[in-house]
Amino acid sequence: MKGTVNETMGMRIKKRRAVLAMSQDDLAEVMNVPKTTISSYENDRIDIKGSVIIELARSLGTTPDYLLLGRDNENVTDPYLEKMMSLLQRLKDEKARELLAVQVSALVNGVR
Repeated sequence: MKGTVNETMGMRIKKRRAVLAMSQDDLAEVMNVPKTTISSYENDRIDIKGSVIIELARSLGTTPDYLLLGRDNENVTDPYLEKMMSLLQRLKDEKARELLAVQVSALVNGVR
């Protein structure tokens, strides 16, 4: 997903969110901000602090460099891993997270 010079940071945020199949509500929950804040970011209505850009990049599985400048390195992980990370970030139950970690470990190690 190559960025273009005509894209704004808001457009890149929205594009990354779409790649992860996240709604604005989902991203707002992960970022612990109101949905209206995410909308403001995507519509370039407010300037975003550097620390928030870093958190957005983490939440969207990309780099601050991509969000700011649209450089080609927006994907820091493969699409499947991105989707899993997005889903895991939304899972709040600690026991469920632990269970999933055990199951993934068993799959990776060939134990069924």
